[in-house]
Amino acid sequence: MLSISSFTYSKTVVRLVSALFAFFVLFSFAHQVSAQGAGVSITPATIEETLEPGVSKTYSLNVENLSSNDQKYYVFTRNISGVKDGGVPVFADSNLERTGYELNDWIELPISEIDIPEKGKSGFEFTISVPENASPGSHFGGVFISVEPPKIDKSGAAVGYQVANIISIRVAGDAVEEASIRQFSTSKFFHGSQNVDFSARIENTGNVLVRPIGPLEVYNMLGKKVGTVMFNEERAAVFPNDTREFANINWKGDSPGFGRYEAILSAEYGDTGAKKTMSSTVTFWVLPMSIIGPALGVLAFIFLLTFIFVRVYIKRSLAHLSPGRRIVRTRRRKGSSTTLLIVVITLTVTALFLIVLLALFA
Repeated sequence: MLSISSFTYSKTVVRLVSALFAFFVLFSFAHQVSAQGAGVSITPATIEETLEPGVSKTYSLNVENLSSNDQKYYVFTRNISGVKDGGVPVFADSNLERTGYELNDWIELPISEIDIPEKGKSGFEFTISVPENASPGSHFGGVFISVEPPKIDKSGAAVGYQVANIISIRVAGDAVEEASIRQFSTSKFFHGSQNVDFSARIENTGNVLVRPIGPLEVYNMLGKKVGTVMFNEERAAVFPNDTREFANINWKGDSPGFGRYEAILSAEYGDTGAKKTMSSTVTFWVLPMSIIGPALGVLAFIFLLTFIFVRVYIKRSLAHLSPGRRIVRTRRRKGSSTTLLIVVITLTVTALFLIVLLALFA
């Protein structure tokens, strides 16, 4: 039998995981229509809108009891101060804390608890009132549903939440939309095939969410475009004054490939009609050893045959020369000629080898 402490710990873990999942829905913009926790569902899971200062707007929220028991749920709000890499939310330590993105004080809840029968549904409306002096840009918060009363500490922070409707309100005005690519790279410099993983770190230095999206184009050493991948097709967002990493951006070509490649990431962000762009470039090499290995073996064999042929030719030439000092001088002269001949032949064969690889696989 589980102890009371173990049961309480398990419920806490479930509530935390449910809340993190609901927040990730917003910032990954997967466009889901409801958020579900352990035995409860909220529709819609996210609200995102642009409002003018001084405007009030009413929204509807539906709560469904997925359990087989009648349930009392507690309703409260909380601010969100930021988001970590990977979409993990950072909640304000207190709703009294000034985060620069606070929204809690704008939300007017008509109820603090709601009773829903088993497998039943219920809903309520709440109002968001944007102050006249609200700072332009994005503001974040959430309406939380808990199976237990929220515990309030001395600063007023609510804890013990289970699942949430996440709200993002952009206040119209002199908002700052500014982002840049801090890093764009491949997983390694040399690749054995046209199967390359890219990663990018996007920094948002503005005060509104940005959703960078755009093509990642790959060019071979001849300047020919050999592939295109859509970056951030899910339109995941970057939180204001934060940096987010986009990893495992994969490109697979349709040939073995060979040589130096260049990838160009060109992403745009911002409102329609005022789009901004950012770009970055990275280079890498594709060296398919399954092809280069055997080819190098053939090249070594050709070099060995050439070397033997030159040695035999030199010996036969020396055999026809008269003995004495002339032979010594001739041998010295022939030794220099031999070295030069071998170098020339090696470079010629290598150049032909690379040209053939380039023609076949680039």
